[in-house]
Amino acid sequence: MTKENPHSLPTSDTVLHPIRLPFGRSSQNIEDIRSVDDDDGFVFHIDRSLLLDYTKLVVGDLIGKGGNSNVYNGWYEDRPVAIKKVLLPETTDEATLECKANFQREVNLLSKIEHKNVIKFVAASDGPMILITELMEGGSLQKHLKNIYPITLSLEQCLSYALDISQAMEYLHANGIIHRDLKPGNILLTKDQNHVKLADFGLARDDICDEMTCEAGTYRYMAPELMSKNPLPKGAKKSYDHKADVYSFALTLWSLIKNQIPFKDRKDLMAAYATMNNIRPSLDEFPEEIVPLLQSCWVEDPKLRPEFKEITGTLIRILQNIYTTKINALASIKRDVEANGESEAESSKENKNLLKRDVEANGESDNIIAQYPRMDEKKLKNKSKFKRFISYFRSCIAF
Repeated sequence: MTKENPHSLPTSDTVLHPIRLPFGRSSQNIEDIRSVDDDDGFVFHIDRSLLLDYTKLVVGDLIGKGGNSNVYNGWYEDRPVAIKKVLLPETTDEATLECKANFQREVNLLSKIEHKNVIKFVAASDGPMILITELMEGGSLQKHLKNIYPITLSLEQCLSYALDISQAMEYLHANGIIHRDLKPGNILLTKDQNHVKLADFGLARDDICDEMTCEAGTYRYMAPELMSKNPLPKGAKKSYDHKADVYSFALTLWSLIKNQIPFKDRKDLMAAYATMNNIRPSLDEFPEEIVPLLQSCWVEDPKLRPEFKEITGTLIRILQNIYTTKINALASIKRDVEANGESEAESSKENKNLLKRDVEANGESDNIIAQYPRMDEKKLKNKSKFKRFISYFRSCIAF
């Protein structure tokens, strides 16, 4: 890669080094981390500084389980981290080799990636297979959406998350990396829940070729070109490219905005069958400004799908239009409030004159004349303040 590429991966002196490190101090769940049934190692192409030193590792609580891994929180070199231990399958030797290959590929890839919207790699070991990354305290996007269901996020928040994802994918594709499993469960939230980062590179590929393993990923978010209507042998190859991630992005964005699982009324395989038959999730009552983007991203022909650079630009324009509309609305409210203030002042002056004439006609003293108008003005002033506050408060909530 040339230096002119703004998305190029950082370069460093890498070593071919088989990992065999001694275990250090124990902690609450260290035995769970250390237990391993095999002793077959392999090599990582990573810098020596990224090799796991168990003497610096403190394991905390189990915070999540995946199909082939357990995730713990903990500390490494006095920083909070997530500790992912890969579990070997209890099936065939072929499955075991595939699991190890995926782990090795994930470590080699993630250790080279530096992007604000990709989870940060910290360290790794193969004895057992452990991956240490930064701790994302906001949890997964999938879990967050489930926790707030049936409430949906604001359109602005959805598009902000989508922009984070698109920028991360733009970076990956610029470096020849396909994720192949883009979905809400592999997107993690920051502690303040303002941003998201992409995670889980177990199925990612950096050696894009004409043919790759078919049906890699999750059926509900998988592009149709990865699937086949006819049964294929395990590990069979199909021709597809990075545009498969664009399709998965579209289904992820749909799920994010609707807070629903795509094809929720169908089983996994039936959802895949629907995808292959060019059926897509409903766009009824969907935000109009997002529909063209979704339709272009999940079109059946991968060549017609946009690149993530284009998607990023589209999302920025949509967000700018939304914010411009809201800013103009706020400015209009401000003008109305100011106009109402002037109108109420004129009304107050007129009421004061009327009250003065009524009091004088009834023969009241000047003190009473002076007192009543002031009381009336004070009430009008307080009422005006309250109305302005309510208007401003409502506009802030809407914004």
